[in-house]
Amino acid sequence: MPSDGATLPPSFESNFPAGLDVKRFEPYFDYISQAPHEYIMCSLQHPKHTSCEMGALEFFGQEWVRAMQLYIPLNAIMTIIFKGNQLIKKPGKNLWQYVTGTVRSCLFLTSYCTMAWYSICCFRRFIKKDSLWMYWVNGMLCGATVLLEAPGRRLELGLYCLPRAFESLWKSGVRWGWWKNIPNGEGIYFCLFTGVLMSLYQNDPASIHEG
Repeated sequence: MPSDGATLPPSFESNFPAGLDVKRFEPYFDYISQAPHEYIMCSLQHPKHTSCEMGALEFFGQEWVRAMQLYIPLNAIMTIIFKGNQLIKKPGKNLWQYVTGTVRSCLFLTSYCTMAWYSICCFRRFIKKDSLWMYWVNGMLCGATVLLEAPGRRLELGLYCLPRAFESLWKSGVRWGWWKNIPNGEGIYFCLFTGVLMSLYQNDPASIHEG
């Protein structure tokens, strides 16, 4: 809540997307008003920087570090497990593939997350408000960053995201009244997509580990 106990200024509520419960953000009023922002949603995304570009650059650097912390050990383990013999026979070539693969994965994840934040800021400044279509386009732009990854990794990421997307669609459909909820129904689509993954691995294993 505002520190003086006063009601929220009209600008605080008017800058939120339609349909969003503004009262949920009242406890963060002092936090997001640290610096003067043109849009309240921008102050939520990058409260320390009034410039969307500076906020995006700082976020890119922070996310790059987090991506390296994820992919350096992950790719090392995958290289040892799946290319252990090749690593011994041709260490230079395989180490180079490990380094370039790790850099590509870090660039993908960092670009994906940064695009998710920054593109919304760009749209908001262009049309001077928040609109639902911005978030649809934002999702497509973020998804396009998967092209930075190796072809084999793109498939793996797609298979990972597909159950999450179906889960989101299912829960949204229940909330919108399109269908009724099924208790423990998540087990159904988990089995379905696990079966798809196992079938793909059995019939075309190269498509899982290629790249």
